[in-house]
Amino acid sequence: MTPSSPDDHQKEAFRLFENGRYLESLEICNRLLEKNREPALDVLAATNLYYLGQLEEAEVYFRDLVQKMPDSSYVHSYLAKVLEGRGDDHAIAEYASAIRLDPDNQDALRSYAEYLLSRRDFRGALPVLKRLAGLGNNPGDRASLVRVLIETGAAKEARATALLPGWDHDHSREYIDALCATGDYRTAAAAALSWYEETHDPPILRLYLDALSHDDLPSSLAAYASYLKDHTDPDILLDYTLLLEANREYLRALAAVKKLLRLSDRPPYRLIECEIYVALGDQKNALLAFEHLIREELSTKNDLTELGTIIHEYRNYLQEHCTGDQGVSRFLEVVAQDPNVASLLETAGFYEARGNLADARSWYYRAYRTDYLNGGLSYARFLSGTGDERESEKVMLYILSQVKKTTDLGRVAGVITDKNSGMLRMKRLVTRLIRHLNEKRLLLSSHEKEYLAIALHRAATIALDEADYEECKYDCLCGIDVLPAHSMGICLDNFVRLFQECKDRTIAEQPAMHAVPVKQQIRAQQPVQLISDQLELTGTEQKIIGFLRSYRKATEMDLRKLLGTRRVTGIMNRLIRKASDRRIMLVEKKGMSADGEVYEYTGT
Repeated sequence: MTPSSPDDHQKEAFRLFENGRYLESLEICNRLLEKNREPALDVLAATNLYYLGQLEEAEVYFRDLVQKMPDSSYVHSYLAKVLEGRGDDHAIAEYASAIRLDPDNQDALRSYAEYLLSRRDFRGALPVLKRLAGLGNNPGDRASLVRVLIETGAAKEARATALLPGWDHDHSREYIDALCATGDYRTAAAAALSWYEETHDPPILRLYLDALSHDDLPSSLAAYASYLKDHTDPDILLDYTLLLEANREYLRALAAVKKLLRLSDRPPYRLIECEIYVALGDQKNALLAFEHLIREELSTKNDLTELGTIIHEYRNYLQEHCTGDQGVSRFLEVVAQDPNVASLLETAGFYEARGNLADARSWYYRAYRTDYLNGGLSYARFLSGTGDERESEKVMLYILSQVKKTTDLGRVAGVITDKNSGMLRMKRLVTRLIRHLNEKRLLLSSHEKEYLAIALHRAATIALDEADYEECKYDCLCGIDVLPAHSMGICLDNFVRLFQECKDRTIAEQPAMHAVPVKQQIRAQQPVQLISDQLELTGTEQKIIGFLRSYRKATEMDLRKLLGTRRVTGIMNRLIRKASDRRIMLVEKKGMSADGEVYEYTGT
């Protein structure tokens, strides 16, 4: 019998992968890779690791492959999937690289679009989904495109897209939502009813009843009541309750919410009950319901954002119905005893609404000390609003120095660039924000890019006022460069007008694009940190780097002897990932040997 050749084993590894037998495929890959570092096998092994959920190992493999195959859209897209699975913000940069390398890579486009949608970055997802729609007629891609068009305010285009040939729009929620978004509730109700009569699916009935409520309110109320006599669907019952409340049928709304609470006592449902009691003027039950709900939520603290919403509604109720010291003592007794950030912020807001700014400041400060981000942003807003810009800037600069996640940086940027916050007047803060956003330039969503554009426009305005025309033009050009499509808070004309004004004022104009502005040059001349400082290396990691600098290459066995531990693989994986995150060439895997993995020093 003729023995199997390596090619036969490789084909078997691919066959097993295609059949979803990833572990068996990986085992064959590992055996073959001991003798031959075939790139296709490396890619297959890494992909198997991804589907097996071994994301840390998969990341190391794909990072190695990116160095070896920098022009591979597939490798970049799967590295992005791995990073997304690990909650790493760098996923967005890798998806973008995959798309730039191959704009027709449908798997990468689809994964990128799904990633953007998961972050609610609809403006960023729009060109990706339009590209996908142009490449094929996948119903899921079309549905996502229609949804994004609705979310970005292009309802008419969404409706037209849903009606294009090759898609069953009669059985599409997105089509019905597009009809509603254009105000054609009658057609939407008819389409949803026809679909429901085929399927008898409650979510489709919910679409029909919602559309009908906008077109024919009495008929919708009768249809809700008729259906709920024999069924107890919580979502439809919730819609019915809210519709009754919105139309001031409070007694019927109370009966409906009581029925809803027998199915589930979720806090949002209980808050609706509180609101209905308030609307009925039943102060006794309103107070009891509010305070019972708050005490239960304070005991669990399952969701501080939700808790803050509940306390806020309670605060509004007390301010309207309990005047004088009674309302204050009641609020403090129920809310202020627990030092969580939601309670502290709402207590601060309670005092602020009453005009007691000294106590409000004290409570905002306590919230800041408890939670530097959530409490600090509110404290800084309060300080700015009461004229203490110096302290507000100090707090915001501290917050900027502490945030690590891109999404958190985006929250901070949103506060600074909000015209109502007054923080765009703070030159040092705007400059620091631009620096932090630029450091994460490749990781920013459309929202965060817009914040950066607004900050750059403000910086350019300040430079113009100071007659620093070169800096003004440079900031304008940078702002235009980063400005996202479908921007809402700033547009291209804002920069063009400012740029033109700058040119009109200049007496002896100097070009801005071929010479870095003086201020930028000064910043660039700062001494470069040592690698150990840049990467915050541990003592063990510094020992490894020192050894590799001396010998250039080392096996896993060499490093075991050096460190006196068998756990070398995990240490090296973390070190390689740490360097890759900072885009620093440091260490690279160079295959397998009889003494385990081989590592090569690639730094300078």
